Amino acid sequence: MVQTNEVIELMKSWPSHYNPKEIEEKWQRIWLLEEYWKNVFRFKSEDHSKPAFVIDTPPPFTSGELHMGHAYWVSMIDAIARSKRLQGFNVLHPQGWDTQGLPTELKVQYRLRIPKENRQLFLEKCIEWTEKMIANMKSGMIRLGYRPEWERYEYRTYSKEYRRVIQLSLIDMARKGFLELRYGPVYWCPHCETSLAQSEVGYKEASGLLNTIKFPLKDGDEIRIATTRPELIPAVQAIVINPNDTRYKALVGKKAISPIFNKEIPIIEDEAVDMSFGTGAVMVCTYGDPQDVKWQLKYSLPVSEIIDEKGRIKNTGILDGLTVEEARKKILEMLKNQDYLIDSKPIRHNILSHTERSDCGYPIEFLVKKQLYIKVLPFTDLLLKKVDEMTFKPTKMKYFLKEWIKGLEWDWNISRQRVYGTPLPFWFCDNDHLIPAEESSLPIDPREITQTKKCPVCGLTLKPITDVADVWIDSSVTLLYLTQYYDNKELIEYAFPGNLRVQGTDIIRTWLFYTLFRTWAITGKLPFSEALIHGQVLGPDNSRMSKSKGNVVSPLDRIDEYGADAIRMTLLGFSIGDDFPFKWETVRGRKLLLQKLWNACRLLYPFVYGKDLKKPDKLSVVDKWILYMHKTFIINAINNYNSYDFFKIIEDFHRYFWEVIADEYLEMIKYRLFENDDAAIFVARRIIKDLLIVIHPLAPHITEELYSRMFGDRQSILLERFPDVSDIEEDEYSLKVGNAITKINSAIRTEKIRQKLSMNTPVNVRLTCDEELKELVKIVEKDIKNTLKIENLEILSGNQLKVEVVRSDHGS
Repeated sequence: MVQTNEVIELMKSWPSHYNPKEIEEKWQRIWLLEEYWKNVFRFKSEDHSKPAFVIDTPPPFTSGELHMGHAYWVSMIDAIARSKRLQGFNVLHPQGWDTQGLPTELKVQYRLRIPKENRQLFLEKCIEWTEKMIANMKSGMIRLGYRPEWERYEYRTYSKEYRRVIQLSLIDMARKGFLELRYGPVYWCPHCETSLAQSEVGYKEASGLLNTIKFPLKDGDEIRIATTRPELIPAVQAIVINPNDTRYKALVGKKAISPIFNKEIPIIEDEAVDMSFGTGAVMVCTYGDPQDVKWQLKYSLPVSEIIDEKGRIKNTGILDGLTVEEARKKILEMLKNQDYLIDSKPIRHNILSHTERSDCGYPIEFLVKKQLYIKVLPFTDLLLKKVDEMTFKPTKMKYFLKEWIKGLEWDWNISRQRVYGTPLPFWFCDNDHLIPAEESSLPIDPREITQTKKCPVCGLTLKPITDVADVWIDSSVTLLYLTQYYDNKELIEYAFPGNLRVQGTDIIRTWLFYTLFRTWAITGKLPFSEALIHGQVLGPDNSRMSKSKGNVVSPLDRIDEYGADAIRMTLLGFSIGDDFPFKWETVRGRKLLLQKLWNACRLLYPFVYGKDLKKPDKLSVVDKWILYMHKTFIINAINNYNSYDFFKIIEDFHRYFWEVIADEYLEMIKYRLFENDDAAIFVARRIIKDLLIVIHPLAPHITEELYSRMFGDRQSILLERFPDVSDIEEDEYSLKVGNAITKINSAIRTEKIRQKLSMNTPVNVRLTCDEELKELVKIVEKDIKNTLKIENLEILSGNQLKVEVVRSDHGS
């Protein structure tokens, strides 16, 4: 018999209140110790005895702010890495930083007021700013319990080692015929003064004017067109009508005269014209939108360049030097004064803008530039087949990737007119021969090489490409860098392709597509076998978080109050792929659940600490019932880890631990624990240890703390393995008994609450129930009486369940 005073003394050494801040910061410090890195978190690249599990983690852009979206994937990836370690995998859990984005240049240029022309100082300040932002974000990640292998697999895309791999990959693709230097129209942001890829632009709704303008015909009469961009009239090359539009059929092949500029232009027909929009007649300019580009190429129309890199008008005479907006106003005045303008009507329309990876949002122009392209369009059919070889979670995400590939209209322009980026390692001659740098010289910046070189193909003088690479060129070789594709054949055979890519829906068309395409082009293989694509974290009002809406929630706002574990369990409590609102009320509920776990362990500690009993030969029916329930929970949890259904694990844990273990089983075995019942101690110890191990990936801090206090068999709970429950008997009869227990206990508790009696108040109970339930209750009568402080339990037969509770004389 265990003495009550002994239990009380042992429990005094265990704080009654679960303090997440103290516990979490303690374990975050411990996890960063060298011995823990070596024994727990290190990817053993030299030891191939265990299967590798390689996670391609998102390298976030170094904005400096750890927002809720970061916290979501940080929690998810950390849970996956920990669960795979508990399954015996050799886990490669890296973390990189996407450092060379345009927003950093804008911060240095405008906030620090460093001019781009002072290139060396500008680059130094970009790196300085980047490192400051990394420090802010990294500390927030660590505070959430995120533990990648910082020691060897933290990377920065600006580093020499990473740039070398980027440049090697581009030279590799050039040798395989994927790269081409050519003139052509490019997406151009006048605000950022750089070209863009198709994936970096999108449409934004804005107000404008739809202007109806008269174009005289050469042989008399007129044709009217409707346009939102009258400033492009100097660059008009044709008027297009739909061949099915009877209004204009007789005009096809005739000449029109552009107003003010008096240029003859042909009238042609094409089925792409929307007859219902405006007047049904459209002017083709070089260039107003992507459709203009298509028509210019299709009909070999001339090209007039009238907009410069800063978004100002040129080569028109009367409009030169004006911004696009200024030119639009001026030409409308001129059209009106010369009786060409019929009317101007307000309109809401979509404007192609710089929407990706920056807060620019500026309208896009199309300029003619010599740029370096990666050929994508010839390979779209093959890529669609490759996508089918991958597994997607959820499966619907495959559709979005395939639709993006099907909708591609341009090859990938990878040239960017910026300073802070990976230099393109090529030279070219006037015959457009593309000559790569020597691999031994990488990483290299052709802008810094002053020695004159001759083209090995034609002998002409070579000129360096002075542009830098699109940032998606950087981040699309993460796995090639991590697995040392160009340097370590043995590691490649062991760890490549990777196992899992984790990312958001917002970068399917960029990071996912570019990684898939580039890795296939270079290696002939898919980069990873599975893609896990999560949704977005919304504000408490169920809309996208926005500073202007005032609904932005930071994961660090109340982390000391509720704890990282509670935040992680909140974020992981939703189905992967769905968007969901973040609410602190939910976090509070998760903390209460963890407090309940803390209390249960505190209760059991005096009875199970230091004991490692063998499984008893005989178990009570209550023990058999809880073990059956336990086996079901453990099997389902492991299966749900494998399918990344964390929300199911959390739901099952709440239901199983709170409602079954804490509310029923532990209450029922308290008296047996004090009687030093080996079966009760064995079962309680096994269950609580298994629970800590299984829940650890979701709530790593509290489980590591509880494990170390109660068991401490190993240096870390991560050196354990997911429980093997194959020995547990699935006793169906015990399940019936367990269901009877919960039913009767619930009825008696409800009646006690109704009478405003505490659960510890001694009572007498008269129970009326059917014969089957009556027989089941008799089997566990002693347990029920001890649990609910029942001095006398009378069980009567009846068709309906009825409970009568009376305070006993001892409870008066």
